[in-house]
Amino acid sequence: MRKLPGLLVFILGFISCSKDPGSSSFPLNGAYAGVYLESGAIKDTALVTLVFAGVGYSGASVGGGRTICNGTYQISTDSINFMNACSVPDSTLLLAGKYKMTVSGDSIYFTRVSGDFVYYQEQFSLKKQ
Repeated sequence: MRKLPGLLVFILGFISCSKDPGSSSFPLNGAYAGVYLESGAIKDTALVTLVFAGVGYSGASVGGGRTICNGTYQISTDSINFMNACSVPDSTLLLAGKYKMTVSGDSIYFTRVSGDFVYYQEQFSLKKQ
């Protein structure tokens, strides 16, 4: 009976040291390809490729106004935050900032709604290659 409190303290200590299930920084290693769609007041479409390696990413887009470039990312709960490392005159053309992330099988989806007076929605639909 005396071992039970010691075992309970050990289990509680182990649980408190484990990672928070609501926060993750696991890498999305691999190459993904798909489509970028922007709807609302601003409209744009592009074919997109993204390559994730560790906590870094690089990519390209064809046919649209959005530049991908490269940088780092962090995953937290149901979102992904891109920190772009490239410098261009118009920073709104970069894949940067926080998107809601959904994973379904070998596909990932990033979405967000932006704008104060002019609203638009961005969506990346990507499949692992």
